[in-house]
Amino acid sequence: MKQFLSPFAALLNLNSGFQPALIWLAFGAFASVGHAQTARVLDAPFLDVLRAEVRTNHPTLAAAQAKVQAAEAGVRAVRLWEDPMVGLGVMAAENMMRREDGDLMFSAEQTVPRRKLYGARKARAAAESSILQAETQSAALKLETLVAQTAVELALADEVVAIATNQVRWLESMAVNARQRLADPAANASEPLRVESELVQEQQRLDTSTRQRTRLVRELNLLLGRPLDAVWPVLRLPDTASPMPQLTDELGRLLQANPMLHAQLKTAEAARADIEVARRERSPTFSVGVDSRVYSGGDFRQATVGAKMSLPWFNGSVYRANVDRARQQQAVTEREIEALERDLRKQIVAAHTEAENAARQAATFADQVIPRAGQATEATQNAWISSKAILFEVLESRRALLNAQLEQRRAVAAQRGALETLRSIVPPTSKP
Repeated sequence: MKQFLSPFAALLNLNSGFQPALIWLAFGAFASVGHAQTARVLDAPFLDVLRAEVRTNHPTLAAAQAKVQAAEAGVRAVRLWEDPMVGLGVMAAENMMRREDGDLMFSAEQTVPRRKLYGARKARAAAESSILQAETQSAALKLETLVAQTAVELALADEVVAIATNQVRWLESMAVNARQRLADPAANASEPLRVESELVQEQQRLDTSTRQRTRLVRELNLLLGRPLDAVWPVLRLPDTASPMPQLTDELGRLLQANPMLHAQLKTAEAARADIEVARRERSPTFSVGVDSRVYSGGDFRQATVGAKMSLPWFNGSVYRANVDRARQQQAVTEREIEALERDLRKQIVAAHTEAENAARQAATFADQVIPRAGQATEATQNAWISSKAILFEVLESRRALLNAQLEQRRAVAAQRGALETLRSIVPPTSKP
């Protein structure tokens, strides 16, 4: 507080005519403090609410859940027993032949179930259902990451707007001070023009940042299924970077937590079930049936009970090709699992490194750069008030402080965004 009040006190002692400008300077210096007090912090509970909302409202997940339900119905649709066959025939012949042999023929046939083939098909359908469940979880994580990172961008945009607003008010007060200094015959007449030029440029940047915030608000509303221009509270990022997880822990949880790997593992299970299905389809199919003849006059003539067997050896090359295809597909899936795991590990390392770099950058700016830039700005302003520095030096020192503040907030946002990317690869819990 004292380091911000000292240049104002010097102005009060120098010239009482500077008091209106001092009010503006004090307001500008503490504008960001007021913003920090009223804005909604973008913390973990707030992000969890947004993630739950996007999971509930986004049509992509509704469609994915419908696919899962269809696959679950497909598991129940796998049949053990084939439909029985019944037949009816009528003989057209002389009356004597019809009476002797019977002129009505009835038949029934039932295929004997192949339980091992049924079990393999059931396992194949269950694996397909598990694949879709894992893909649904992966889609949910992508949407959660998108909405969380967009919210981080919105919070950063709000902070940029607050910093730019503070800068505009500071330049407005500087413009008043520069015009008041013209009362001194030795004052530089170009100073008010220079400050006003800076003010116009900063107002344009503020307008651009405000429009950027509007764009991000609309994107979030579209993602969450809200009205396009639904109002969002002013957000702000946490003051410091978030704690960093251990890289070894994240790498160790990859196989257990990543839904894309789960989907590939289930694909491998489906490929193994395909091999079993192809092997079981090579076995013969058996069926039992009964044929009977009845004379329409009411007399029973005969009944025949028999069994049938298919001869799959005529298509042996086809069945062997099916088995080979299933085995090759399993080999492909296993290699794809290994490749995906390597790629995901690389992404974890990249996201973790990016988050760690951003966290250290944010800490450096907060602990070292911004305090020193603030002291330099204060010293330059005091020197300008006592005519020991020129306006250009004041503006440059103030611009350096402004850039340091922006870079610190951008670093916090970058770390938060990288952690969201890391979370999408290794989620903390399994959510459908």
